[in-house]
Amino acid sequence: MVDERPPGERPDIEVLFETIDRNSDREWADYRAAFEFTVVGESRVRVARPDEDREVDHVVELEGGRAAACDCFSARRPAPSRGRSCRHMRAVDAHPFL
Repeated sequence: MVDERPPGERPDIEVLFETIDRNSDREWADYRAAFEFTVVGESRVRVARPDEDREVDHVVELEGGRAAACDCFSARRPAPSRGRSCRHMRAVDAHPFL
């Protein structure tokens, strides 16, 4: 069976990555080493992993200078007890210039 989900849409892996990130005390230096950030609009930032074999990136929407939404699986899934933040949103919020 071929996985027909787009890159980044593997729920089992996404949940694992998100759990690891939530349980880590990560700062800007950690996110800077893991992601590339590209401003793609007045209130949008593309977050990509440069070490991935396939192109996997997500777009984080900003509101009032803070990350407000992301198009990744983790941010879209219902989890009211944890809010709707994800590692991409936390990385953008940690960025000193965004």
